[in-house]
Amino acid sequence: MSAPRIALELTLENERTAFEPGARVTGVAAWSASTAPRGMELRLSWAMHGRGGRDFRIADTIPLPAPAATERRPFILTLPTSPYSFRGRLVTLVWTLELVALPGEEKTHVDLVVAPGHETIDLRASDQ
Repeated sequence: MSAPRIALELTLENERTAFEPGARVTGVAAWSASTAPRGMELRLSWAMHGRGGRDFRIADTIPLPAPAATERRPFILTLPTSPYSFRGRLVTLVWTLELVALPGEEKTHVDLVVAPGHETIDLRASDQ
């Protein structure tokens, strides 16, 4: 028997996805299923990937306790001050905010930029 399906939605205030380090992020986590999931959580993580492989870290986990089958929950989280989002010739670092249904790990995500000036730092120009 297959696991029940769940519809997940993650929206950020003003649909903004680029932030200064240490900024507050506000939004709404929403889900809908035929039965209540055992758990829901937000995960803030960064991944560095490129020619040398991949590195991944969860920076913060925010539990959303006692979820109902269908719900919309506002959230506020504070971003870390580092590492910055960047793009280089050999490696790139990207931040992600995920809404995860437990168990089963069904998820949806929004990619974020966390860097001074709200822009991914481009190291490719300085590599020449």
